[in-house]
Amino acid sequence: MGNDQKMQHGDYKYQIASYKMVNGMYQGVVLLTAHAGIEYSPIIEIPTPSVFKTQHAARIEASALIWQLIETGAVVEFVPQDGKSTSCPKEP
Repeated sequence: MGNDQKMQHGDYKYQIASYKMVNGMYQGVVLLTAHAGIEYSPIIEIPTPSVFKTQHAARIEASALIWQLIETGAVVEFVPQDGKSTSCPKEP
């Protein structure tokens, strides 16, 4: 998995990463690390729905995904309401 530097949009802090899959394709993932100064432990992983031939494309998709989730407010669906973090379930 390749990690980028920590980024922030609004009150959310996150990292963009990608996984190289067994078939050689790449899947982007957002690593949501904090909101409003509260660190998530463990971090919340939000994978992209698509896979790509290049790592760069997978990261672009992940970056677009987190911006859309934050701007629309849908990111709260991935954040547990009890304060305990769990990763987003990955599709098979």
